[in-house]
Amino acid sequence: MSTLHRLPGLLALSLAALSPAAAQKAPNFSGTWVLAVDKSDFGQMPAPQSRTDVIDHKEPALTIKRTASTPNGPIDVNLVYAVDGKPYKNTTPQGEITSTLKWEGQVLVIESTVDTPNGPAVVTDRMSLSPDGKTLTHKREISIQGQQLSQTMILVRQ
Repeated sequence: MSTLHRLPGLLALSLAALSPAAAQKAPNFSGTWVLAVDKSDFGQMPAPQSRTDVIDHKEPALTIKRTASTPNGPIDVNLVYAVDGKPYKNTTPQGEITSTLKWEGQVLVIESTVDTPNGPAVVTDRMSLSPDGKTLTHKREISIQGQQLSQTMILVRQ
């Protein structure tokens, strides 16, 4: 087969390698993020007065230092993970939480389990960045005692 006949196939392979899906890499969540309480929806749960997340993200390593003021008092927690599908245990004021992290396209998915006084809870967090990198959307689904609770938290880069 001549080079001329192979050109369309080679061109198609080259363009596929340059497509956005092939070229996309994981977003970097590093930065200081402040909760926009007025733009967030906490569903049936009480909203915190404030929350700040300081995220250090060096793929696959991810740490989150979270401080929040809540109706029940201040919360300070350090979460240490890697986006590798392995379980990671962290201690929070609510107890020990076990999480696994993975990418679904440009969305970071954190699947966690935690024992609560009301029984075990399954928490699924989905975090994504706006195209300009200035807004982090944190969607949370909580399943406990057969109930589903949903929250959407909007955080703004400082």
